[in-house]
Amino acid sequence: MENLTGEQRFQKEREELERELNAGSELPTANIIVAGIAGVGKSTLINAVFGSQLAATGIGRPITPQIAEYQDGDIPIRIWDTVGLELDAEKTRQSIKDIKATIASKASSNSPYDRIHAIWYCVNSYSSRYMDAEYEFIKELHAVGVPFVIVLTQCSGDEEEVNAFEEKIRKINHEEGMEDIGIVQVLALPVKLRGIPTPIPAFGLDKLVTMTLEMLPAFIRSGFIAAQRVSWAEKRNACDDIICKYVRAAQYGFWDKVPLVNIIITDRRIIEMFRTIVEMYNTVLPEDRLRQITKKSEVTFENNFFGLISPIDMGYSKKITALLAQKKEEGFEVPIVEKRDRAARMIAFYGYTFVDAIEQLWRELTEEQLNNVDMVVSNLIRIVDQKLKERKGEVRRI
Repeated sequence: MENLTGEQRFQKEREELERELNAGSELPTANIIVAGIAGVGKSTLINAVFGSQLAATGIGRPITPQIAEYQDGDIPIRIWDTVGLELDAEKTRQSIKDIKATIASKASSNSPYDRIHAIWYCVNSYSSRYMDAEYEFIKELHAVGVPFVIVLTQCSGDEEEVNAFEEKIRKINHEEGMEDIGIVQVLALPVKLRGIPTPIPAFGLDKLVTMTLEMLPAFIRSGFIAAQRVSWAEKRNACDDIICKYVRAAQYGFWDKVPLVNIIITDRRIIEMFRTIVEMYNTVLPEDRLRQITKKSEVTFENNFFGLISPIDMGYSKKITALLAQKKEEGFEVPIVEKRDRAARMIAFYGYTFVDAIEQLWRELTEEQLNNVDMVVSNLIRIVDQKLKERKGEVRRI
């Protein structure tokens, strides 16, 4: 775009943004191999990160005698579990052969979405031994070129011993030219130890998620962020990007500035933004349920009229500015929105309010309740309405 004029560049960016927003938001499915010997805690780790008992006993689809596939249609993640790996030389060789064949078959796919995107190799921290079979397994798979993380599981033992074990693995990996392999210590579930009244809390899962995201190709990250259930920070960052996209679309859009027409356009953008945000929190809501939420919580035509067209401000601008400043302090990448861009400011206001509502919903409901669409919708109506009342004060319109 070097030879384009400022107006041409603006027009091109606007068209590209509109195509991106109108292209649909089906999240890509991340493919992750989770390897490790039996009993190392792979299933516990998978369920702790992705929830929904994804790796529940008996639901894995056998791919080979050494590999099972776990997938839930509502979660954009596919797990390949090395169910047959044991500390046995022959079985290890067969497992390596099968896994490399699986990776190779996926690598030949025309679609990058079908390929294996990361490998987690789980090592029990209690063993304090980097077994020869494990080392050979890791060395063979590392050579394939797929992003790789070693997960030290069940890290409830002596901290110094676990740290020493990690350092030992790092030293061996470095000597073999595998220093790019990440290592993270994890306790997937709280552990109650004899003689200690307070359980050791789970830890390390958010670090595993962040480390994996840094390795994943950009085109697959949104699916992984939506699928994981341990890092709210990553979900917030993704929602921040979503809000910024819709805000920029309103800033660039011609019809977003035309009175009356901009009410319809803004309403459509808000619904689409809400749909994309709930997907990041592993929830799928059809448009009629999203409209039910906006209608019942007064994200309505009347409110949009006073926010976008009425010459009477009624506190609209002040409350928008206050919320955006608050979100900036909380670490969100809040877009710069001029007061004259009323549609963009309204989208930002509702977007950040909706993210706050989703997070409160996740704190209040159990995983089972979050799978109940009626319960999700009724509670979102309650929370969004409550937050809008708080942010508008006594004024019902913004």
